[in-house]
Amino acid sequence: MLQEIRIPRGSKFRVQQDTRRKYPEYESCIAAGNDIDLVADTDGDGDQVPSDGINDGKAHITVVTFLHKRVFRPKALVVNWHKPPEKKALEHMAYVLILWLSSFTHEGARISIVNIHQATTRRPDLQRRVNTHIQAQMKKSEGRRRIMGGDLNAATSRTAYFISTKSHFEKVDNQFQQFMKQC
Repeated sequence: MLQEIRIPRGSKFRVQQDTRRKYPEYESCIAAGNDIDLVADTDGDGDQVPSDGINDGKAHITVVTFLHKRVFRPKALVVNWHKPPEKKALEHMAYVLILWLSSFTHEGARISIVNIHQATTRRPDLQRRVNTHIQAQMKKSEGRRRIMGGDLNAATSRTAYFISTKSHFEKVDNQFQQFMKQC
């Protein structure tokens, strides 16, 4: 499971083909989010894509899940984890920062695979809304096996906090711990 992978706008199909060619033992599933302007990216992380004749300097932030073909049957299905009217309340999280797949193992077991790039710790309200929607979807498929991972921006245990981020992290960590107990 990968999160926050930046690919040039319009290249999702090509990137998916490239990953299938490079890693034929995996089925790759990519969810491409909103465009970001990488030419104007000034955070110094070196993730800028230069503008040229083909690439206009825009990129998608993606979430990528790889399913090993020896374990999973081909053609995983993407699960819609929210309803269209809920998009406004879920803000940018509704736009493919969560990739929820439903797949079968070769033994016939149905498994949900949830790859999350959760909202920032500065938005515990949005994290709570996302968690509530995920829990509701999980309740619809009670008893099904699940694999959930990603960049959750929270932890079930943490040994210490920086003073500057303590209030954010304590809040989201406690919230995440409650979410995990209810799952």
